[in-house]
Amino acid sequence: MSLWNKKNKETLLGPLSKNNPIMVQMLGICSALAVTSKLEPALGMGRSVTIVVAFANVVISLLRKGIPNRIRIIVQLVVAATLVTLVSEVLKAYAYDVSKQLSVFVGLIITNCILMG
Repeated sequence: MSLWNKKNKETLLGPLSKNNPIMVQMLGICSALAVTSKLEPALGMGRSVTIVVAFANVVISLLRKGIPNRIRIIVQLVVAATLVTLVSEVLKAYAYDVSKQLSVFVGLIITNCILMG
């Protein structure tokens, strides 16, 4: 019996790829996958997601004690939507071509923030 037969390989590598729920969930919420055919839009989307998620977490962390539990998700949604709108406007002002290529996918960052929040 070989150490690297098909069954042992599948047992060893399965949890790292297709049977990894964390990786599957992260890929499921990653709207950047839709625009990664070229480097420039992919970098723009990556930066946008990083900026929005980071700032949304900072803002929500600062407001956490003052937000009642029953409206917390609404406040998170408003903060994420506001930051995505700001990022979208900055992209339109300073990187119009990238903004055109990203178009609808920038709005999906809101979904990412909600799912990760």
